[in-house]
This record gives sequence, C-alpha cells and structure tokens, in this order.
Amino acid sequence: MVKVVAVALERAKEFLAVAEVALERECYNGCASNAYYAMFWAAIAALAHQGFKQTEWSHGGLRETFSRELIVKRHIYPPKFGEWLKDGYNLRTNAHYRLQGASAKGSRRMLEHAREFITKVEEVVKR
Repeated sequence: MVKVVAVALERAKEFLAVAEVALERECYNGCASNAYYAMFWAAIAALAHQGFKQTEWSHGGLRETFSRELIVKRHIYPPKFGEWLKDGYNLRTNAHYRLQGASAKGSRRMLEHAREFITKVEEVVKR
C-alpha cells in the first residue's frame, strides 16, 4: 500500500507542476484540468493510506468515497476538500468539453486548492 501512496502522490505533484506552468503561460484550460488531476491523484493517495486497495477509480466514485470515508466518517480531511473535488471536476469538464472553457480566475483558484489539498494529504500520510 505504501507504494500506491508514493506513486499517487508523485503523480499528483507532476500534474500540479504542469498546472503551474500552464497558468504561467495563460493556458487556463490546461491549468484547470491539471489542477483537478493533481487533487484526483492526491485523493487516491489519501484513500490508499487509509487502507483502500482500489487503484482505479471513476471520477464520481473517487469523490464519493473520499467524501464519505475520509471527511464524513473519519474526519481526516475538511469538508471543503469534497467540494473542491466536485468543483474541480466541473471546471475540468468545462475546460475539456465546453466552448466557455475555464476562466483565469477559476483556474487560479483551482490551482490554489490543489496546492493546499496535496500539502494536507502529504502531512497526513507522513504521520
């Protein structure tokens, strides 16, 4: 399980780095998408750390399980993290599939959320 946690956190950091570069280049759709995937992979690491053996997740399944198990039942993460996963998914959907795309403001906010999300997951798994 330790390997899953480490690999998932590395993947989260990689997506975060790409999101940061995308924002610097004003590629807001790329930033939004990669910031969401950074949180997605950090959530996989968090679930693996708590003993969940599943390594492949649907977007909705991950969000529901993370929120139910790690926010509501175990109180490990703050409720805002569940909202951020939901908001990130919606922004990613706009970036990928809708003409409106992701805004600069929304992308910046999602990147800030992803940074905080990953930092907190790292703190928890190091305890």
